[in-house]
This record gives sequence, structure tokens and C-alpha cells, in this order.
Amino acid sequence: MWEGGQASRPQEPTPDRKGCDPAYPTVCIPPPPPDLDCGDIPYRNFKVLPPDPHRFDRDRNGVGCETN
Repeated sequence: MWEGGQASRPQEPTPDRKGCDPAYPTVCIPPPPPDLDCGDIPYRNFKVLPPDPHRFDRDRNGVGCETN
């Protein structure tokens, strides 16, 4: 199918997210327990969706473990 003069492509399959909490769709962080802190994971500035079980997004702006 053509859209805007270009062929549309099917979306890439999402990687296997087994064992990853859906509240963190761009990184793979396991659900609690245990409760993790930002110092326990290698990721910074990642997308966070409610309910944020690890409380990585303290200011609730949708970004976890923000760096200044």
C-alpha cells in the first residue's frame, strides 16, 4: 500500500518482553520484587508508564532515572 508516495512497511516485531515490566517499554527491567532504585540499573532517561512499580519517575513526567 502506498502512503504519501512511499510504500508503507509493516511495523517491526517488538522484541520478546518476557520478564520485563510493561511500565518501562523501552528498557527491560524486571517487575518487583525486589524493589529497585536507579542506582541498581544501568538505564537513565527512559520512558515510564503508570503504575511505575519501582518508582523510577518521582516527578511523574514520564521519564525515569533522569540525569541533570
